[in-house]
Amino acid sequence: ARNLFDGLSRASDGEIRNRAREVVSDLRYDGVVIADAAREVALRHVETLPGAAELVMATSSPDYMSAIRTYLRSGGVPVFTPEEALAVRASMSLTSANGGYAMPFLLDPTLVHTGSIGRNPIRAISRVETGTQKVWHGVTVSNVTTYWKGEGSAFTDGSPTLAGPTITAEQLTAYVTGSFELFEDSSLLGQLPGLISEAFTDAEAAAFVAGSGSTAPKGIVTAISATAGCTITATTRGSFTTASSADVFAVLNAIPSRYEDNATWVGNKTTFNTIRRQVVGTAGVPVVDMTDRNSLLGSPWVSASSVTGLTTSGNVLMVYGDFRNFVIYDRLGTVVDFMPIVVDGSGLPTGQRGLIARKRTGSDVAGALDAFRFLLV
Repeated sequence: ARNLFDGLSRASDGEIRNRAREVVSDLRYDGVVIADAAREVALRHVETLPGAAELVMATSSPDYMSAIRTYLRSGGVPVFTPEEALAVRASMSLTSANGGYAMPFLLDPTLVHTGSIGRNPIRAISRVETGTQKVWHGVTVSNVTTYWKGEGSAFTDGSPTLAGPTITAEQLTAYVTGSFELFEDSSLLGQLPGLISEAFTDAEAAAFVAGSGSTAPKGIVTAISATAGCTITATTRGSFTTASSADVFAVLNAIPSRYEDNATWVGNKTTFNTIRRQVVGTAGVPVVDMTDRNSLLGSPWVSASSVTGLTTSGNVLMVYGDFRNFVIYDRLGTVVDFMPIVVDGSGLPTGQRGLIARKRTGSDVAGALDAFRFLLV
């Protein structure tokens, strides 16, 4: 059979992409299951993202997988075979030159999204962009303004306004420790996807809701909270009960019509369970049909545990809007750093080694703030 990894240095860009497609479609590894949906994401990156095909080829070869195993078991001072050393050198040229090792392609939760392990609903409904630079640069455009004019009169310029939003990919880390024996005797490499993906998913889920935007993604609540027009204040501050249906309708009615067809509700399951019991009018008509789990007043909803369900005054209880205007930017490639000896507070070895996995991601509203409304209790 043809070795897809032979002669890469002489291959054209087109040939590298063709080989990367085959690798993504066929790659297997003991103990790791790559879902079809994840392969589709990776194939899309290979087709559209500069550098993705090269990264796939550099970090999925048998020599590179062997080098990573050698690295994990070495205590931080690996003795590579010539083939392993060449594979590591190739991967390092595609990542930050800081001593870290690019995670093997099929274990990389940035290149192949393995988020099914945890729940990250904001990522699922938002616009996700991937790149190889620190900062994502987008372009937004306002409406074209139209005018009625009389015969023979001059036209009025209605050109739209262009803007260039940017999102910085901030660094997210996960620290994993294990005993010397675990690194030496186990297939830790096959366990890393679940460990790292779960940690990253949990951290991102919180950041995409309420991240500060300073050395962390800017969450949707943080992004819109300072915009008065986005705020819908509860009728009774500090209260949201089965009698608060008017507040739900107030949020629904406040969203501009241009965004309502693609709007999604985001809130805690506690809030949605309260809404299920709300009724309107003297006849007690339910606000939402309890048999329709996926729709609230005509729009889909997702449960996000990072949005509070507590009705303490000042809390944001729900966000409603068109999340195509909320951009999540992933910088391609997850990197692993190795700590050969873990010590306790006295500086004594604990008989453990450590792995620090690092990825870079950011988020912000990169479209119209007016596309969102939130309920403030």
